[in-house]
Amino acid sequence: MSKEDQFRFVSLLALELENGDIALPSLPDVVLKIRRALDSDTADFDQIIQAVSVDPVLTSRLFVFANSAYYNRANVELNTLDAAIGRLGIEVVRNTAMSLAMKQLYAAEKHSHAAKHLRAIWARGMKLSCMAFAVAAKKPDINAESAFLCGLMHEVGKLYIVTKAEEFPQILGNEKSFASMCDEWNSQISKSIIESWGFADEMAESADPERYLDGDTDSPPGLVDVVLVAKLLVDDGGDEGSNFDEVPSGAKLNIDKDTLPGILGIYREKLTSMQAALA
Repeated sequence: MSKEDQFRFVSLLALELENGDIALPSLPDVVLKIRRALDSDTADFDQIIQAVSVDPVLTSRLFVFANSAYYNRANVELNTLDAAIGRLGIEVVRNTAMSLAMKQLYAAEKHSHAAKHLRAIWARGMKLSCMAFAVAAKKPDINAESAFLCGLMHEVGKLYIVTKAEEFPQILGNEKSFASMCDEWNSQISKSIIESWGFADEMAESADPERYLDGDTDSPPGLVDVVLVAKLLVDDGGDEGSNFDEVPSGAKLNIDKDTLPGILGIYREKLTSMQAALA
């Protein structure tokens, strides 16, 4: 990749970001319907069932998920959609629908030229989402399902960058340079995409934790802290000997050598369930 190609590509990203032109395909109708139900004062269970029932792929995945070891602790298998949704809860249904939609974006045939890059980004997104869920699961004042969604969308900016690279065939050739470019631009672009999809400001800001992090350890932890710690844990390979209590976000979330094994246990179980449900 020549310096000229790199400059043109980065200039294009900067211009689109400045003009607010960063966008990915709209979310599927079923995801939007579930989100509207969640945003209303009273979620209409029957409307959720109706929205889900017309999507056979999502329906089948929900059955797999509802009967997985993670959600079926009593080993009672369910075979009706309303029972499966009742067991999972509407937020889990939303996140499963969102996960399927995201997986389809990463697996689109039109991006087959970059399949290796997209598979790697998707795999990391799954790890981040499940780790964020596990971290938040230990804090009752933080919604673990919202944390999962933040982790899932955290690197959607890299997906956008890969799709734009179609216009610059040489960009993907230098993997080290391209990876560095993705890391540099992901946070800003991911935040812009999450905002365009209509998610809450706190969720959008979690895409750029280094910028929106409150380093005051006396302040209450939020989704930004959860995502930052999830990233550190995923990058660290889940090393139980790491001193995450020395990181401000880790201290706010009370993560130390005593609590870390429990978090990693939840993470592994959640990741296994998600991989089975989305297979």
